[in-house]
Amino acid sequence: MAALPTFSTADLGHVSIAHTLLPAGRPGGMPVVFVHGLSMQGPEWPEAFLDDLGADHPVLLLDNRDAGLSTAFGPVVLGEPGASPPQAYDLFDMARDVVALLDRLGLDRVHLVGYSMGGRITQIIAATEQSRVASLTCLSSTGGRRQVEAKAEVRDALGAARAERLLHEPDIELFVAQSRLLDGTALQASDDEHRRRITRAVARSYRPLGTGRQMAAIESTMDRRELLGQIICPTLFIHGTADPVVTLDRVREGVERISGARLHVIQGLGHLITEAATPLFLAPLAAHIRAADARG
Repeated sequence: MAALPTFSTADLGHVSIAHTLLPAGRPGGMPVVFVHGLSMQGPEWPEAFLDDLGADHPVLLLDNRDAGLSTAFGPVVLGEPGASPPQAYDLFDMARDVVALLDRLGLDRVHLVGYSMGGRITQIIAATEQSRVASLTCLSSTGGRRQVEAKAEVRDALGAARAERLLHEPDIELFVAQSRLLDGTALQASDDEHRRRITRAVARSYRPLGTGRQMAAIESTMDRRELLGQIICPTLFIHGTADPVVTLDRVREGVERISGARLHVIQGLGHLITEAATPLFLAPLAAHIRAADARG
């Protein structure tokens, strides 16, 4: 695949969202929208995903608010003494960002693919914008519970706790060590793979405070298990048996709440879409989207 084109920024009034819409190799397919996870950026999706699906579908990549080149929100202002600090936004706001971007681009009906936090966001869109979603695929994501139930050391890797010094300068080797905590028992990334991914991301944009605000958005959003029952599009969850962030039992809860939803399990996989795991994600993902296309 050629180098990704420059991301444009759409001023949506309430937020600016950086994005790129890659044309399909063959015209006529419905767009595929990729929504990434905590602190991750549009260019971080595996090239194999974009090459395969981009042959028949336009592909929309975007930076969520507070990540990449999209709007950075200011620090949360404390309220009354003793009161919980107000959140800057929640996942419903992030879902509205994506829908507003689709409106701006004139994309009336799309396939949604969400990874981790992006799976939570795309679930909200699929439930609240039923007519616009042709299919939903959730990669290493949740079954609708509000809480993030990862172990304490993994929560630190996700950005729940950050050393003060990291606000001023990234520590690539520390981030590599944290990223390793997301590996499973198989299909792991090497240190070099972690380092390449992190170095590219940090060079493009470094938003440690944004990571914390996104984490707050996840934890402040209502339990979505009942909402999942409103999803009517073909839905697929792809999940690893060794995911240290979301257990398979939690994912099965979500599958049971969505009519006709399916679960594809990858043995030994952790939370990341590693290079070794990419083909194991891509095969069921592509088949799911093409089956939804065939149904119309």
